[in-house]
Amino acid sequence: MAKIKVHYFSPTGGTLQVVRLMAEALDRMLHVGVEYHSYTLPTGREVLPVFDAGDIVLWATPVYAGRIPNKTLDYVRAAIHANGNPSIALVTFGNRAYDNALAELVGLMKEGGMKPVGAAAMVTRHAFSDTLGAGRPSAEDIAALDHFAAQVAERLSTFNAQLLTVSVPGEAHPEKYYTPLKVGNAPAGFLEAKPACNSALCTRCGKCLDVCPMGSIGEKDGMPTFDGICIKCQACRRRCPTGAIAFTDPEYLSHVAMIERTFAAPKRAEFYVAGTTHSR
Repeated sequence: MAKIKVHYFSPTGGTLQVVRLMAEALDRMLHVGVEYHSYTLPTGREVLPVFDAGDIVLWATPVYAGRIPNKTLDYVRAAIHANGNPSIALVTFGNRAYDNALAELVGLMKEGGMKPVGAAAMVTRHAFSDTLGAGRPSAEDIAALDHFAAQVAERLSTFNAQLLTVSVPGEAHPEKYYTPLKVGNAPAGFLEAKPACNSALCTRCGKCLDVCPMGSIGEKDGMPTFDGICIKCQACRRRCPTGAIAFTDPEYLSHVAMIERTFAAPKRAEFYVAGTTHSR
């Protein structure tokens, strides 16, 4: 039986929260059932998904530097392949901007043989900050998402392969990522920055090892080690129950201060449905 098949990358939980709200709203209207697949951890990226005829694909990812996260892009490109399945693209961003991420995801859907009928960019708390985007999605955001789901459900109820696909702003094949800036607007160079653990606070619980999307956190004498690739997702820091993990790189901290100062004004969620005008 055809289902809503949800695929998501959500290291800190914000994207999962939003995509679950969307999937549940759609299912209340379509009554087809929902199946979730996380590709957040390395094990979730070991097998490519299979989409049956009639499946509705809901794909969700956070925005990293204005695009689909670099280290997941090859998987997403390989996984988004279907035979005319209707699809919905969803990106979450931390109140700065979604730049080309939504266009990139919609473009991959079209190139992979899907028919994207809707696309949305939702604000969630910024992974780097405890204040930027805090409390999002708000009640207003959720109400807007429900309205978007209703519009998409209407399109899906009469879906056929000849329907128009959604158009969104941005570049479907961007070449560059957003350059993070420091206070003063000079480029911030923290690509190699990694978290550190305060041994006095660490309880050796091992929770940080379980949540790293890159599988990069090791262990020595019960303490976490950060030797592998770090995508700055903050999963380890946010999962730590004692606050033992922190990013202390000065360039990184300057960037956080800059975005908190520059992008404090709340951004609005944006929605796109095939055959309708853009809504916010």
